[in-house]
Amino acid sequence: MASRPQSIPRLLSRKPRPLSKESQRAGWSSGPTIELAADHKTKAFTVLDVVAAVAIIGILVLLAVPNFGNYLRKAQEVRCTANMRNITVALRGYLQDHGNVWPQGPSPEAGIAWENFWLGVLRSYGITDKTWQCPGIVARSEADAPRVHYTPTMFPPVPGIADRWATQPWLIERGEGHGHGALICFPDGSIKSFDKVMAELGAR
Repeated sequence: MASRPQSIPRLLSRKPRPLSKESQRAGWSSGPTIELAADHKTKAFTVLDVVAAVAIIGILVLLAVPNFGNYLRKAQEVRCTANMRNITVALRGYLQDHGNVWPQGPSPEAGIAWENFWLGVLRSYGITDKTWQCPGIVARSEADAPRVHYTPTMFPPVPGIADRWATQPWLIERGEGHGHGALICFPDGSIKSFDKVMAELGAR
């Protein structure tokens, strides 16, 4: 008859477990008990194991920290790109509803009046105040910083003029937020950095 595998706990005894003196004085009685013994032995961590684990964690932290800033800037750029694309979609909807005439507001020199115009004109198209803000610029801005971080092009009130030139930007990021020049959004919804646009122009 084959013996049981060694990994299965074996019944050692059914002897009653001795009671403590307090339990005996209380009149308790001991019943049969079952004690299990595992065939494997537990191994405690040594000081060397702990030191090695701490050293490995320290190396991983040193490798991750220098790249954290790059990951953060990339995430901010992705969010900024999404903001600009959403505004472009809203502008396209505005053009369709207004005979392909671009929104006619004050110039950027008007300051708060210019900001208020753009914050309001596309609100009905789902563009919130936060959509107008680049996370990279917000992170390093003061409390009184501009509320609109993307400058729309000022087109004259001529139907269809906003789509006349494919390379004429619709939006330009106000400032350097991502390490390679301001982002520029074109009528087709494509978004490129200023450095990339200049490199493409130089290659022609």
